[in-house]
Formats: sequence, C-alpha cells, structure tokens
Amino acid sequence: MISRGFADVPVWSYAVGLIVIGLLLTAPVSYRLAGAGWTRRSPRPALLLWQAVCLAAGFSVVAGLVLLAVEPLGSNLFGGAWQWFAALLSGTLTEPVWRICCGLAAAGLTIALLSVLVLTAFRTVQRRRAHRQVLDLLTGSTDRLTGRPAQFDRRLRILDHRAAVAYTLPGWHARVVLSAGLIELLDPDELDAVIEHERAHLRARHDLLVLPFQAWAVALGWVPGVRLAGGSVAELTEMLADDVAAVRTSRSALTSALAKVALADPVAALSAERPAGSPAIAGTAVADRVRRLLDPRPLSGWQRAAVGLACVLLLAIPASVMLLSWA
Repeated sequence: MISRGFADVPVWSYAVGLIVIGLLLTAPVSYRLAGAGWTRRSPRPALLLWQAVCLAAGFSVVAGLVLLAVEPLGSNLFGGAWQWFAALLSGTLTEPVWRICCGLAAAGLTIALLSVLVLTAFRTVQRRRAHRQVLDLLTGSTDRLTGRPAQFDRRLRILDHRAAVAYTLPGWHARVVLSAGLIELLDPDELDAVIEHERAHLRARHDLLVLPFQAWAVALGWVPGVRLAGGSVAELTEMLADDVAAVRTSRSALTSALAKVALADPVAALSAERPAGSPAIAGTAVADRVRRLLDPRPLSGWQRAAVGLACVLLLAIPASVMLLSWA
C-alpha cells in the first residue's frame, strides 16, 4: 500500500494508472495536440507543452512498469529497483514471472529509447560534418551581399543553385546557406528577414529541440501521435524563428519573402538538397506561416498561464513517482 500522499491506494493500481496516462499522452493526446490550431498562435508555450508531454509520457510508462516489478521489494522506486536488479543478476529473484517481465520491459524500453536518441544524435553529427565539408567546397563567396553590413556573417555561404533555398547547418561550425536563386528573387529587406530567420534557429539551437522527437519517431513511428509530434515541433520552431525575425527586421518583409519563395518554384525549393530535419525557409506549412504573420493572434495571458499550468502538472508526474514510498 502507498504510505505517503495516497493512503490505502494499492501500488499496482497507481502503476497501472501511470501506464494508462503514458499511453494516452503518447497516442491520442499527442495526436490531438499535433492538429490543434492554437499552438501556431503562440509557438513558444506550445513547444514547452510538447516537451512536457513527451517527458511525462515516456516516464509514466517506464515508471509504471518498474513499480509493478519492484513493489514487493524496498520501500520506494529507487530502493526497489536496486534490489530487483541485484537479485536478478545474482539469480535470487523469486518474483512472479509477470513481475519479472514488467521489469525487463521497462529496462528494454528505456535502453531502446536512449539508444535510438544517442544513435540519432551521432548520425546527425556525422551527416552534418560531411555536409559542411562538401558545402565549403561548393559554396561561393558573399560578394553578392557586399555593401550590406547587416547581412555580414562569417557563417554565411552562397550556394550556386537556381532554387530559392535557405537553411541552417547547426553545430560547432554552423553555417547559414543561401542559394543564388534566393538572392536573385528577394529584395534586400526580404533577404535580411530570411537571414535573421536562419540566425534565430542557430541562436536558439532549435536542432537540439527537434532531435529527440525525430529520434523517437524512428523508434515509435508506428504510433500516429509520436510520428506527428516530430512534424509539429519542427513546424513550431519555424514559426518561432519567424517571430524573432519579424521583431528584428520587418514582419511585412518576411511575409513577402515567404510568399515569393513558395510561389517561385515550390517543387525545386522543396527538392533542393539540405540536411534532413534542418529548418528551411521553403518548407511545409508555408501558407500557415504567412497567415499568422499577416494576422498574428497570440494567446492571451490567461491562456498562456493555462498552458504553463498544464506543463507543471505533467512534470509533477515524474516528481510524484520519485517521492513515492510504500509500506
């Protein structure tokens, strides 16, 4: 029985509740959140909510399985897990088979998710390094931008490509890549806005925000909510960079740039080579980005507070499990 905070509640029922919460967050909640229109109005709180949902979902499922496995041992999650693994390795574990299976499932799920995350990060770094080496060989100088010091950036590279493309290559040696087609297409003010958009991605390291969602989409891509989460987070980071660029430059210039790129040659722009998952000015949901720039309707103060409260409640799930003890 749980002896602190949930008197007379069986541990197994609390564990099952955690698993149910985790599964709900993983599938239907993530699915609905990915399709919610309000997230585009204020991408920053929406991204915080996505992170809280992701963390709470994974932790709830794993913690529920662990509780089912270790509840007869120790008096809390950590003590019980330590005794469970010690008994398993020593061959003295005498728990029912179903409890052993729950513990192995929790360990396997944790190892799988972390391994996919580490492997995805490693492969991403390798791809970026190779891409950067090729990029430095193929890209030209920034002479086309001479006389416009606001655009000077040692990380800036000009790619001789007819498609209108802009993207970032994040990392220790970051690059902001503009195509020759983009420079020819846009006016100076519009180009300033595009460059500031890409710089916003680099400053905020949006690639690190998107990476876990991409990794877990690989591991759990068969779950609709998980698959949609990665796309939704990537889209929100684009909108967040739009907001930064609109403040630092001109909202009208950025809107015009997006529209021009989308209408110029969308097939070529979308098929131009760029790192998988890297933010680009010519991507999906351009129409949504243009609409929100033309008619910004951010969430009100109480709505943002409600999203913040939801994040706190979701993050309270791991905290409550950490403090859990039983007789």
